[in-house]
Amino acid sequence: MPAAEHGPVEQDRTNEIADRDYLLRALAALPPRQRAVVVLRYFDDLSEAETAQMLGCSLGTVKSQTARGLARLRVTADSPTTLPSGRAAGRPQAAGRTEVAADD
Repeated sequence: MPAAEHGPVEQDRTNEIADRDYLLRALAALPPRQRAVVVLRYFDDLSEAETAQMLGCSLGTVKSQTARGLARLRVTADSPTTLPSGRAAGRPQAAGRTEVAADD
């Protein structure tokens, strides 16, 4: 009997899991207020006004904390950090690519 189809039964989700882990670690590194506004705005899809009401702060605070939080996430995404194990941890690379660590 010929084989019906070759290949894995399920799609490899390794990159998806690595990206999610990276994002959660980056969010955890944000100060609590910045993390709260970024999560409420972009994960819970709340408006600026709804976020301000939820956090009990002004609209201006939401705007400034969002801008600072996103800027900090961009810096995190652009530069590798060191894990407690001592090895560098940058953004996960797509399959087939290699990451070259720069010496500080």
